[in-house]
Amino acid sequence: MTIRALPLVALMAWPLAASAQTGGAPGDAGPDTIKQILDQELEPAPGGYAYNPQGRRDPFVSLLKPVGPQGTPGQRPPGMSGFLIQEIALKGIVKQTGQGYGAAEKAGYIAMFLGTDGKSYFVNVGQRLFDGEIIAIDAANVTFRQEVTDPLSPVRTREIKQSLYQSEEARQ
Repeated sequence: MTIRALPLVALMAWPLAASAQTGGAPGDAGPDTIKQILDQELEPAPGGYAYNPQGRRDPFVSLLKPVGPQGTPGQRPPGMSGFLIQEIALKGIVKQTGQGYGAAEKAGYIAMFLGTDGKSYFVNVGQRLFDGEIIAIDAANVTFRQEVTDPLSPVRTREIKQSLYQSEEARQ
């Protein structure tokens, strides 16, 4: 029985003897050691393969991660430019003669939207949103050009119409 236990004790004592020579406890690796190991693993081998995207989408980036026009997922600018087209509700359209100030400075139509923050916004044609812009406003409709962020879609933009009257949207 003692003969069988001797190799087992030797195997258990070997890591302790090795750590005593290096001056640390078993399993303790300093931050410098870990950094050196990671640098060696991440460093491409000489003559090895390196991926060059050449303007294409990186195949290793998740498609589920939202990416906006600014390229910063999750962060949006304040106001109308921070809303998605699907997040705003058309509440009214006003015809202007062009004699006012601000949004009413140009003749034509101004649309009034309700944002997800509970505030109302008056916008003109050309107003940027987070995923598109307003390209036309008439007496009953607002037309948006939405930028498609799906990398597999052949279409880069699409037009979306929001109607002031819900019955007109159902007919389209």
